[in-house]
Amino acid sequence: MFGMSRWSPFEDVLNFQREVDRVFNQFWNDLPTRTATPAGSSSPSFQVNTTEDGWRIDVPLPGVDPKDVTLEAAGSTLSIRAEVPSDDQDRNPARYEQTFTIPQFLDLEKLSASHRHGMLRLTLPLKDSVKPRRIQIETQPEDQKQLVGAR
Repeated sequence: MFGMSRWSPFEDVLNFQREVDRVFNQFWNDLPTRTATPAGSSSPSFQVNTTEDGWRIDVPLPGVDPKDVTLEAAGSTLSIRAEVPSDDQDRNPARYEQTFTIPQFLDLEKLSASHRHGMLRLTLPLKDSVKPRRIQIETQPEDQKQLVGAR
């Protein structure tokens, strides 16, 4: 019985979580979808965190009223636009635009957004088809064992 190892379901779950984190991190690191903003303005950085149910994207928008922010979803693309009117009539309004390509395993139809203390939080759940599910194993009761060859 050399080469056999004991199965550890806990270790399998940890390995799966590590692999999911690696895939998410690789996806976002390789993704060149940031839209350029006008010269002189800076694009706020965003942070993507994985949760058990999907992804959470935090976009800092300090000083921006949520009513000045527009979210648009089309296909697998999510766009965030904000236009802050200036107090001075001679100046142009400040603009911000960010575009994300959302992976197919996230459900863009169930996107939710909240704004609190200058932070826009987007929550994207996993599609039901990619969520892990437990499958019940059917067994035969011991008293109903069938004897082969006996009549």
